[in-house]
Amino acid sequence: MQKPTPSKTRAVIKTAILAASYAALTISFAPISFGAVQIRVANALIGIVPLVGMPGALGISLGVFIGNLASPLGPIDLLSALPTFAALLILLKLKGISVIAGLACYTLIISAWVGAILQYALGLPFLATFAYLLIGIGIATIGLGYLLYTAMKRIGGI
Repeated sequence: MQKPTPSKTRAVIKTAILAASYAALTISFAPISFGAVQIRVANALIGIVPLVGMPGALGISLGVFIGNLASPLGPIDLLSALPTFAALLILLKLKGISVIAGLACYTLIISAWVGAILQYALGLPFLATFAYLLIGIGIATIGLGYLLYTAMKRIGGI
């Protein structure tokens, strides 16, 4: 059997650390991690994705799945890992152009997704819910995420 290369091992470790961190933050801040008005603090970790690439996208997506096990919406919220992964792929494509644009695209996609789920599951009005989500998710993802991105880039960590 072939031994994994150090780079593959590091990629798996990065994926696992991000998944565990995202899930732990989501569950720890559960009162503000779910619902129509939310600031999911764990979304700040999305700022790391442009620096670590695919392991980051996989880790955050897995973290969303695990964190959403605590969602009051039940199993339907587990599907959120799929649009999360798609939005993170867009972020990775845009990182060479503008990390902020990538974080903004993520925010738009996830706000629309969560708004649609909340409309389906709870009957909330889509446009109003989308607006609230856009603000909260934007604060965590664009605001905190970009701060984390610039700090990590500056110190050269990861």
